[in-house]
Amino acid sequence: MTNPTITVDDIAAAAQAIVAAYAANDEADYFARFAPDCSFAFHTDGEIHTARDEWQQGWRELRAEGWEVIECHSLVTHIQLIPEGGIFVHELETTSRTGDETETYKERETIVFTRRDGELIAIHEHLSTIDEAPEASEAAA
Repeated sequence: MTNPTITVDDIAAAAQAIVAAYAANDEADYFARFAPDCSFAFHTDGEIHTARDEWQQGWRELRAEGWEVIECHSLVTHIQLIPEGGIFVHELETTSRTGDETETYKERETIVFTRRDGELIAIHEHLSTIDEAPEASEAAA
């Protein structure tokens, strides 16, 4: 049996559902969109998480410290279809709060999707920083 064709719109919808669940601090919905064996590579962590449960434990620790997402949205996106799935790459802007401190930052994220049991599910996520471009006067120096 073959899987139905996966489209760019399918990948976009799956990725945006992850972003929306993250922005809503909806732990159950957010983590349900990742395979149990999903790997996660975040610039904020010193290790690669090789299972969804590892990142979920980190999420819970952050939440226990008072961290929450205030807003998160995609700025620039690119989708590449691959056999049985797709790769979603975007720049995103997130505003989060821990206690009284609010921070807004931009990052670049890649999410790899595949179809399992008829559903698109994420099997890898990589998050990196976006370095600010140097000021024109600094670049000339």
